[in-house]
Amino acid sequence: MIDPAEYPLWNSPAMNAYLKTVSPETMLVEGRGVRVRDRGGRWLLDARSGLWNVTLGYDNQRVIAAMKQQLDTLPYANLIGYGRPSGISMEAANALLPHLPEHLTKIRYCSNGSQAVETAVLLSRFLHRVRGEPERTTVFGMWRGFHGLGAGGGALTGIPYVHYQAGPLLPGVLHGSGPFETHGDGTASGLEQAMADHGPERISAVVVEPIVGEGAHVLTEDYLRSLADFCRVNGIHLIIDEVTTGMGRTGAFTRCGQLGVRPDILTLGKGLTSGYAALSAVVLSDEIYEQVRALPYDQQFFIGSTNDGHPVALAASMAVVEVLTTDRVLDNVQRSGAELFQRLSDVAKRHPHVTAIRGTGLMYAIELSEPDLLRLAMEARGVLVSTLAKWPAIVIIPPLVVSDDEVEEIVVALDQALDEVANL
Repeated sequence: MIDPAEYPLWNSPAMNAYLKTVSPETMLVEGRGVRVRDRGGRWLLDARSGLWNVTLGYDNQRVIAAMKQQLDTLPYANLIGYGRPSGISMEAANALLPHLPEHLTKIRYCSNGSQAVETAVLLSRFLHRVRGEPERTTVFGMWRGFHGLGAGGGALTGIPYVHYQAGPLLPGVLHGSGPFETHGDGTASGLEQAMADHGPERISAVVVEPIVGEGAHVLTEDYLRSLADFCRVNGIHLIIDEVTTGMGRTGAFTRCGQLGVRPDILTLGKGLTSGYAALSAVVLSDEIYEQVRALPYDQQFFIGSTNDGHPVALAASMAVVEVLTTDRVLDNVQRSGAELFQRLSDVAKRHPHVTAIRGTGLMYAIELSEPDLLRLAMEARGVLVSTLAKWPAIVIIPPLVVSDDEVEEIVVALDQALDEVANL
């Protein structure tokens, strides 16, 4: 255990708990493929993809080479002002847009997922205001949805303790229940009903993940289409947050494109650069973009930060798009994801304390009462997995390039760890 007085980092919300297990030997120093090595020399299979973002593994040479070349040519440029963006920002947008839903044609690059979500929400409010609808300020999220931890993203995140820890956060944010939650009488509670009860004429936007991160609850095509129809009829912007699910996680560039659902605004993040650099994106339709562009200068929507669309990150993003489109990575997600789900289901049948397996592509939650114990038991067997803030589950979300042998390694570690936990 490290002496807290000698530890220079504030790197966790639960420092005292983690410092009991942290030592110099446990700190990560190297990554290769889907594995990371700690200073003690132990290699671990990273079945949580860093923080769900290292989609192509830790040593994709095309991404690394693109970043190095950009550092040698133009290591910095900004997108926030002066009308002189980097050339690579245009190239990156043109490389990505053909793989997104065809009605989405304009990209604003940001630095992280929370910022992208906040930008989308503030843009929605701004557009309603300039259209003469100042009463439309309420934004709805979904309980258990995750959209970040800042004042805006945290307010939208549907986990109550995030709202209480340092509030007040962004005002005017409300939440409704997803289709996976029910009332005491067994009837479904609904986000649409919550918005109808509030008054659609007062609502600016609703923000949802197609796979709800806190528990890997998969929203069905029918559910998302119904929500999109409700928003369209009532003049509400539908913002689909694909910071996690975008860029290949479900076997396609976007889940909404995979299902044929049309958001007004799409957010992307984690997999844009495979985690090699900080980058996110807000993607708009021509219709929404023209509403902004047509305004006089003194009424423009002013937002952004210093490192938005950093050239080195954009170079990484272009390389990621190339890898996804030429290396059959998306095919691997579909094939390996189906195999992983089947194997997880088989394991669950042998362990009655597993109460659910949920997910799609390469993103699955395994629900049980002691997820932290299971996480540690798997780590002891050389496999890293995620636990969630409140939902009692682990999440297995490996890099998109995971092999059959590595899927087997994950499943065997899970099976053995479940036996250990059951016998405690």
